[in-house]
Amino acid sequence: MIRVIRIAGFLLISAGVVVLLTWVIEPLRALWPWLLQLPLPVKIGIVAVVLGLIVLFASLIAERWEDRERDRSLLDEF
Repeated sequence: MIRVIRIAGFLLISAGVVVLLTWVIEPLRALWPWLLQLPLPVKIGIVAVVLGLIVLFASLIAERWEDRERDRSLLDEF
């Protein structure tokens, strides 16, 4: 499950970067003319990046939370 969440996080980050690059790089703007009219793609890109990071960090925190007991038992062995 965590692997799926991480993949989704990386995909959201990648989608956000692609959207941002299509707005920033001049030749790529010709592909999507609606990107020139509003800075909406920038907002979409930033939201996708932030959502991707949130999903990624949430999966890391969830994994650490699950491994907490195992780490505690390793500490007790020494």
